[in-house]
Amino acid sequence: MNRFSVLFAVFVLAVLNAAGWWWFNRPVPVELSFNEPFPSVSFAPFRRGQGPITQIYPSSDQIAADMKSLVGVAKGVRTYTSREGLDVVPELGRKYGIEVTHSAWLGKKFAINDAEVDALIKAANAYPDVIKRVIVGNEVLLRQDLPPEQLIGYIRKVKAAVKQPVSYADVWAFWLKYPEVAKEVDFLTIHILPYWEDEPIGVDGAAKHIVAIYKRMAEQFGKPILIGEAGWPTRGRSRGPAVADMENAARFVRTLALVSKENGFDYNVVEAFDQPWKAFLEGTVGAKWGVVDENRRVKYAMSGPVEPSPDWPRHAAAAVLIGSALSLALLWRRWDRYDVKGGLFVLVLAQLAGLFITWQTVNAQAMAYDRLEDIWAWARIGLHAALSITLAWAAAQQFRREPARLNWPWAEKIVPLYGFAAIVVGATLLLHGRYRDIPPIEFLAPCIGLTLYAIGRMVVLGKSWKEAFAAGRLFGGDGFGMARRFAVGLALSALAAPLSEAWALSRGDDFITSHPQWSDRIPLLVRALWENQEMCVWAAMVAVMILPFWAEWRLRSEKVS
Repeated sequence: MNRFSVLFAVFVLAVLNAAGWWWFNRPVPVELSFNEPFPSVSFAPFRRGQGPITQIYPSSDQIAADMKSLVGVAKGVRTYTSREGLDVVPELGRKYGIEVTHSAWLGKKFAINDAEVDALIKAANAYPDVIKRVIVGNEVLLRQDLPPEQLIGYIRKVKAAVKQPVSYADVWAFWLKYPEVAKEVDFLTIHILPYWEDEPIGVDGAAKHIVAIYKRMAEQFGKPILIGEAGWPTRGRSRGPAVADMENAARFVRTLALVSKENGFDYNVVEAFDQPWKAFLEGTVGAKWGVVDENRRVKYAMSGPVEPSPDWPRHAAAAVLIGSALSLALLWRRWDRYDVKGGLFVLVLAQLAGLFITWQTVNAQAMAYDRLEDIWAWARIGLHAALSITLAWAAAQQFRREPARLNWPWAEKIVPLYGFAAIVVGATLLLHGRYRDIPPIEFLAPCIGLTLYAIGRMVVLGKSWKEAFAAGRLFGGDGFGMARRFAVGLALSALAAPLSEAWALSRGDDFITSHPQWSDRIPLLVRALWENQEMCVWAAMVAVMILPFWAEWRLRSEKVS
């Protein structure tokens, strides 16, 4: 290669890198539109570092700013507690002309329950012009925090003390399980969340599902109904056909608004703002249900195309700069040591390093929700960057006309570390995967980068596939003694990924109730094995990661025989 060909190759690869960012983040047409204010939005204005777990709550000024931002966006708000700083909401509602559906949070601690109920009663009586209805408890039965008879006691106490209509809020299926609670309320507050259903529903089936559930509940109980929670997450793991992304969130919320207007449904969108603290309980997806993100930026409009990632130009620039800088650092002064084949492998691995590092950084930072998570995110970013750069650096050493001999024992430990991590991920997804993130982006380097590097060793160095891929020999080592165990563990992990979807579905109470016969369940369970495309991608990546350990296993077996 000469300097001109190196520069030309770097330029072309940089353009392809940037073009990939543009292609996957170009605006997506969403034909639905709805340009009226929401009747109500869930209002829990926690910022990063705040939340009921840390017991750090928004200030009055922060709450006021968030309420003011909803003027013209929503006619009302729904709270979840009458305390923890939200006692100022009714007064702010009066100031900004926003109606309030005020609530008492109920849990296992009776003293807190009493304080919540008392605060709710006090606020309802003080602001009858603003607080139009009240809700006593949210998903108490779902969490099994209280038995229905104790919940009913709190409902009766509030009904006796306020003039507003009184309700309780829970997932629609729990009203069917505890019909005695429905007899105590003035209206039912039901949660319809297709993404979270025991049998997840894709966004295309959301409208039909909402209408069917609403009509079923109306026929069953004959009382007014508020759809107290309906929404869609913008980031996080997929559940079957339910994919968490910006496009689906916009499509769902627009669908909800149109369907509700056509059918006369009263509804509340969950939620106004992202709540970072919920990631502690529900993974990344739990923190990403807001129409507005934690930095108070609107995620998507109610009409027109939707941008998957508005910040993609900045991310693309970072990926291109890292990849191009690494390319020039590795080849610029040594261009004459490479033929075209070897040089191109080095340049492609360098540009991929920029892509992998940037993509992992964006993803890991989006998943972090507090300072400890920031540290963990940067640790993962550092490991991913180390492997990505090491692969390009090792290629630059080996893919010369006269290859250098490597002896990097520290680098040989990275691939087994990722293999162990993939095995652990497989086990956690299978055992308790509902709230676990699916991590393809975290494993781009050990899957795609390592595979390309090994192929380069075959093509440029003429090694057999076993010699080129063998774990423990990638950077000059003499082997890895646990290759067989890792290969078997990764194979089980790849199998566990799709099985985790079927296993989770089979244990859902609503799924069992809706499909009492195994003849009905089995086809649905089989379909669940491949319905989650993100999980299938992860399973395929884990299968590819078996190759280095399988190759090492085969080499060691041949030496023994």
